[in-house]
Formats: sequence, C-alpha cells, structure tokens
Amino acid sequence: MSGVAIRSVASGRARLTVPWVRARPGSAGLVDERLTGMRGFRALRIFPRTGSVIIWMAPDLLDIDRLVDALEEAPPASMPAKPTRSTPDSSTGEVARLVVGGVVLALVAVRRLLGRPRITTGSSGLLGAITLFTGLPFFRGALRSLRGRSHPGTDTLVTAATVISLVLRENVVALTVLWLLNIGEFLQTLTLRRTRRAIEELLTIGEERVWLVRDEGVEVEVALEEVVPGDAVAVYEHHRIPVDGEVTAGEALVDQAAITGEALPVYARAGADVYAGTIVTSGSLTVRATSVGADTTVGRIISRVEEAQSDRAPIQTVATRFTRRFVPVSFALAALTYAVTRDARRAMTMLLIACPCAAGLATPTAISAAIGNGARRGTLIKGGTHLEGVGRVTAVVFDKTGTLTFGRPLVTSVVTLSDRYTADQVLSLAASGELHARHPLAQAIVAHTEEQHLRAPIHQACEVVLGMGMRAELDGTRLLVGSPALLRQHGVELTESAQGWTEQLRTAGETVICIAHDDALIGLLGVSDAVRSGAGTVIRQLTDLGVSRVVLLTGDAPETAQAVADTLGITEVHSHALPEGKLQLIRDLQAEGHTVAMVGDGTNDAPALALADVGISMGAHSSHVALETADIALPGDDLRQVPAVVELSRHTLRVVRQNYGLAIGVNLLGLIAGAGGSMDPVLAALLHNTSSIAVVGNSARLVNHTPHLPHTAGEVLMAAPLEDRRVR
Repeated sequence: MSGVAIRSVASGRARLTVPWVRARPGSAGLVDERLTGMRGFRALRIFPRTGSVIIWMAPDLLDIDRLVDALEEAPPASMPAKPTRSTPDSSTGEVARLVVGGVVLALVAVRRLLGRPRITTGSSGLLGAITLFTGLPFFRGALRSLRGRSHPGTDTLVTAATVISLVLRENVVALTVLWLLNIGEFLQTLTLRRTRRAIEELLTIGEERVWLVRDEGVEVEVALEEVVPGDAVAVYEHHRIPVDGEVTAGEALVDQAAITGEALPVYARAGADVYAGTIVTSGSLTVRATSVGADTTVGRIISRVEEAQSDRAPIQTVATRFTRRFVPVSFALAALTYAVTRDARRAMTMLLIACPCAAGLATPTAISAAIGNGARRGTLIKGGTHLEGVGRVTAVVFDKTGTLTFGRPLVTSVVTLSDRYTADQVLSLAASGELHARHPLAQAIVAHTEEQHLRAPIHQACEVVLGMGMRAELDGTRLLVGSPALLRQHGVELTESAQGWTEQLRTAGETVICIAHDDALIGLLGVSDAVRSGAGTVIRQLTDLGVSRVVLLTGDAPETAQAVADTLGITEVHSHALPEGKLQLIRDLQAEGHTVAMVGDGTNDAPALALADVGISMGAHSSHVALETADIALPGDDLRQVPAVVELSRHTLRVVRQNYGLAIGVNLLGLIAGAGGSMDPVLAALLHNTSSIAVVGNSARLVNHTPHLPHTAGEVLMAAPLEDRRVR
C-alpha cells in the first residue's frame, strides 16, 4: 500500500501528504521533476516540514491515481537531494536581475541628466541583452501560456510589451517595467522564506534542552528531541513549557497568551492541562507529556499556517483580468488587419498601437507608489496583490487581546466600601500589598498608583498565596489583597453591597481584586484588558467604507468578549476560540462569499492570518510568526491604519483603472486610425510612448495621497484605559 495519503481533491486541486518529502526535505525537488510535463499539470506547492504537496491540474485531466503513482516511490537514500523552487539558492537569480537592472537604469538616468549623446547602436544592443536577462521569468511564463499550460496573463502582457519595445528600440521603457515587476516577485519570495524561517523557529519552542524527571525524582538535563509522550519534565520560573501535557506536581502562574489569546496568566496545579510554548511566570511545575514536537498545539499551529497558505484562494488582480481580455484581442485585430488588407506595414502599425507598454506600467507604477505611501506611515505592505486585496474586503475579523485591547491588565475601576477610606486610599493600600508581587495584576495596580501620583505605604512583611493574592503586615495590621477566596480563607466575608459590585464588575469583563484592612473589607478594584480609546471610531469607519461584517474573535471567556464588543458596538462575537476555531470562522465567511481580512497579533492568530484573503498584524507587540505570516504589518498599535490601508487600496484601484482607461483609450483611437491607414509606425510609437508617460504621471499622485476617512466628532484616537469608576 502506498504511503502517500490523499487529503482532499476538489475543482482541479489535490492535496497529498508524501511521507518521504517530510523525512527528506532536501529531496522535495523530485516532486517538481516527476510532475512537470504531466498532461494537465499547472502549478505546485511543496511544504517539506509537513510533507504536504498541493497540485493544481486542469479539472478535466485531474487523475488522482496517476498523481499518487508518480509520488509513491521514495528516492533511494544514496540519491543526492535536488533543490526545490523555494530554496534559498533560488533567489540568487532574482537578486542578480534586480541589481543589474537597477544599476543600468541608474546609469541611463545619470547619462541623461548630464546631457550626454543618445545611446549608440552598440550600447543599445547591450541594453537589449540586459533587458532580456531581466525578463527571463516572465518570458518563461509566456512560453507556458503558449504551450497551453496556463491562461495568458501578466507574463504574456509583459513579454509582448518587451518584444515590441525592443523592436521600437525603447529598451529603457521595457527595462523599467521589468525591474518594477521583479521587485514585486522578489518581495513575495523573501516574505515566504521569512515566514518559513519564523515557523521553524517557533517549532523549537525556545527551549533546546529540558529537565527530564527520572525515577525517584532525579532530574536530568536532556535535549528536547529526546522527550517522548509519557515522560515527565520539570519547568521552572521564566521558562517555556516544552510539551503539551498534564501537571502532576507543583503550582504556577502560566502565561498562555501565545496559544489561547488570554491576556491574564492562568493558575495551574496538579490535574491542569498546559501547552507547549506557554511561559511559567511564577512558581514551578512537573508536567507529564501527552504530545511532543510537531504533535503539540504549537506544532499543529505551524501545520495550520502552511495548510492555510496553500488553501488560500488567489486574488484575481486588475492586471490579470485586463490581460486575459486585452492581449488576445490586440493580436487578433492585428492579424485580422493583415488578412483583410494584406498590408504588413499597416498590421505592424496596428500591433505597435496595441503595444501594452502603458498597460504594463498601469499596475506596477500605481502599486509601487501606494506601497511607498504606506511605508511613509510605517505600514509594510508585502506585495501588490495584498494591497489590491485589502481594498475588496467585505468582512473584517478582529482578534481581541492586543489588537482591540492593550493586551495587558489595567486598573479600570476603584470602588470604596467603607466611609473611613477614600478611593485613593483603597488604591494606595492595594498597591502596598502588591509592591513585591510579580503577578501582572499586581504590577498593574502598582503602575496605576504611580500614574495617579499616590504613595503606597511600605509593609513590614508579605507572603504570596499563589493563585489567590497577597497577605501583608502593615504597621501591626493585616492587609489582604486578592480574590474573594483569599478573604474567605481568612474569615472575611463579602457584604451584600460587595457582592453586588463584584457581579457588576465581572459582567463588565473585569477581574475583581478585594482589599481587606484589619479584618474589614474596605474596597474593590476592577482590572481588565482595557479597550483602546478610538477603537469604536475605527469600527464605524470600516462600516462606512463598505465592510458589511465586523467580527470580534478571542480565546477569552464569553463575558469578557461581550463586554468589549458592547463597548465598540460589535454585534458578532466568538469566544473561547482556539486556532482551529479561528480557521473555521474564516472558512465560513469565505464560503458565504466574503473577502475576509483578519487583524491579529498573536502566535495563535497565525493560521487565520494565513488563510484570510488579507492578513493584517499589529506591529508593536506582534509575535514573530504573526508578523511574518501577515500580508500587511501595521506600525505600533495604531488601529487607525486598518481603515486607512483599506481606503488607500481602494484609491489605488481607482488609479489603476484610470491608468488602464488611458491605455485603452489611446489604443482604441490608434487602432481605428491604424486600421484606416492614416497612421504610420513612427507616429504609432510616439503615441504609445505618450500614453506611458501619462500613466506614470497619474500613478505618481499616489505618493502624497492622504486617506480620507470619516471621523466621529469629539472622539480622539489615542490609547487610553476605560473610565476609572471611583465610587466613594
């Protein structure tokens, strides 16, 4: 029986898992070798780490048995590995074409600035050879189109423009178009390679060696790859948990934000489940491994990222749609003119008029200007396809933690329950008890006290009650700061008023901290992952731009998620969402016909960022994997850039359409004049150069474009916590 597993077959695409590709990643190039030339074969993507192979075939020629037979036999162990198309060495040619093209264009520009004579015949020949070298990838694509292996597209258009430009001796125009397009191809290749490196780094968990617990409690340091399911590992403070498993001993606070998206650490003790890649912030644990390596939750995230990237539907760009119609029609008209008139000169004039140089410049010049516009504001757009795609989104999915919220706890409410204490005194005493605690909630209380310029009394002694709070001695009195369970343990019960406030704060999504001084409950603090001020305006701006679905997606509890959604006016909320759930939501929205943008910042968002039509990461605190997987990276935590980049994309698409309108308009006028015999080749060449200049000038307007977004009067877009409810 074959070791090749069939994962899915649909509409001309097949997904297979090939075990020998995963076992010998260096031999993945053999897949390309075995399938290239197969009747109906169109495209291929290989993921050596997971062994996934995605194959696109002509739908009527897709024979799954033939594909399985072609990949069934593993290569001999002695066979040298062949590089795949995506190996680092494959970029050498791209870099060479970029460097050579850029240097030559710079020399031509300097020559013209200095007023030197026109380029000689010998120099023109050299320039033509360099142009051909720069356009090799596009010429290969056009050749595949001629062989019937793909539809005529940008490669065909660019090749036609290059050939006719060389005939017209307009080598500089051809070289400029090719150089701009090569930049886009190189950025795409570079992004894919950096993404793969990022997820490979993630798979290492960050811990190369771990403490394995042997019989009788002896701990031995071993390499992570030696750990197998059933082994027990010891994890200490500030270290990452290296396996998925169950806690068998110890207790600790664990930061699970990277996996679950929860902003606050969770309390783990015997019987609790923990995940690889999460961090022990305080305490220590012994964990019995249930999954290791690629089988852990974080390992499955990596697989989901790769699968999502391959499942993602390609966005049909303006250039793709244009060239599928324009190029064949142009050549057909030239051929028809020759057939009717038998005048080769007239047919040549028609072909020169239809020369798609201006159309070839229409998209790359606008995209380059728009990407430069975004870069000035710190927004990294990783390619023209992504810029075009974000302008077509009809649904935006926001992760909560770190995106719509700060991603860290902040004091948002102060409630005093005693006439003897003001709200400021309650806050100061709470900070006194938390001065030496390292829990994020404690640090939030101390930081808020400092921001309010309040002095926290210095306690004489303190004790951490893990999972509950702090107990401190202050001037001969006892101070308790923590959960209601901590107070009950020390004989302090919540009054009816305190219970009412506790319920109210929890309904608002806040974590309740109780403060008892000298055996009396004196106040409560509400701590939450506060919503960014101005986020509501961003949501409304997206709606005004035509986004019909805005969804809040989080791994947090439903109460917390709903509180944030109510604050922002979001009606669709999905809570307790792990990476698989986020993927399914994206798929469901796409199945409903939406073009989906996902906005997130965590490792657990990476698969959804990869599958969404456009993935957008928040730059300042984004995980490395999320940043590399996303198509657009925003500067800092400025949510305003989400609607801004949507507006920039839509304006860019308008400019691109204007460019094509200019190119088509000139071509139509010229075609009519050429068919009537009233235009010679020289005038035709002059006309097509004029249209090229007009297209470049129109695109240049995008460099200084300022997004025009509706603002809500009186609302300032800046980071700020929720209202501080100081009840006296």
